[in-house]
Amino acid sequence: MITAIDLVKLRNAEFLTFVATYSEIVAVNDPAKLNIATQHAAFKLKLDEMSELFKRERSSIFTQALVQLDERRDDAITGFATVINGFCYHFNAETKQAARLLNESLILYGVGIARLNLQAETSTISGIVHDWETQPNLSAAITRLGLSDWVAELKTANQLFDQKYLERTREYGAANPSTMKVKREEMTVAYYELRKFIEANSVVNPGAAYDKLIGELNALIDQYNLLLNTRSAEPNPESTPANN
Repeated sequence: MITAIDLVKLRNAEFLTFVATYSEIVAVNDPAKLNIATQHAAFKLKLDEMSELFKRERSSIFTQALVQLDERRDDAITGFATVINGFCYHFNAETKQAARLLNESLILYGVGIARLNLQAETSTISGIVHDWETQPNLSAAITRLGLSDWVAELKTANQLFDQKYLERTREYGAANPSTMKVKREEMTVAYYELRKFIEANSVVNPGAAYDKLIGELNALIDQYNLLLNTRSAEPNPESTPANN
């Protein structure tokens, strides 16, 4: 049987590379001989459509600016969390308490904020900044620790990213009615259809050819499962509060 993989957790570039390699493996194993030529052709068609869309998305005049702004806000939230964590060990009790208060406010929004998808990170950071600006105890903690500049940087970087993201969305939507989300969904359907036929034929007509194909596909899937498992196990600076 072909090993399972959670395709949803793959980022767009990873997903595209995975399905492209998957297609190549099937192609070199003679899909016509394995009675899966029709399903592979449908899979390849969706792959070509997604690849073209991905190239156009990457070529957007806004893409590089988005990457830079995303890195800027990632640095801001990670740096802020790291500074707070350091203050949690401060010798002054009031300073330590202020840091722990801010640390707890971050924890409420979950872990790995800098690795959320783009839109989720935007809304999360907006919520965090709103709390810091409107809740008196948090605002006082920011002032006590002298972190107003950090808050301003995080807010500015997030707002600039949101503005640029909206500009790119409008530009991209006007040029192309298809979206990467839709193409990923179509690609995923084609993936499972092809996988179903490979497994079914391997049961009806077992043989070395199917064993070879499935073995190669599973080797590929194992690599990407390892990637996902490693990512989920990575420590997150903004989620490691002091315990004493």
